[in-house]
Amino acid sequence: MRNWVVTCIVALVFGSGGAVGAVAAMHDQLQGEQGPDGLTGARGQAGIAGSDGADGANGVRGRHGLAGRPGRAGKPGQPGKAAPKAPPAATDLGTANCAGSSVEVVTKARINAARKLVIVRKRLCLVNP
Repeated sequence: MRNWVVTCIVALVFGSGGAVGAVAAMHDQLQGEQGPDGLTGARGQAGIAGSDGADGANGVRGRHGLAGRPGRAGKPGQPGKAAPKAPPAATDLGTANCAGSSVEVVTKARINAARKLVIVRKRLCLVNP
């Protein structure tokens, strides 16, 4: 009786882990009296077979193998078409025979001996629209 009291107190102080520890420590003292013959009984019937478990996760992939030999050459392609002819130039710049209004454009720039910027300008216009 005293062993049951000690087990209950240990269970109260340490919780369910303490109860398991107390029962494990005092197992021999908590065990009941042995039967009259002390022999082990006959084996029982076999139980129902269990079901198969699920497949496990796939493992890591292995290393790549050696490269294979190159394949044979492909068939030749069809010949290409001739390129289209370039269109004629749409515009032509000039200084005479203007087709419209002209614009003044900087054509040359230089610095003289007095370190002044000298700019040369010309009027340009579209000759052929």
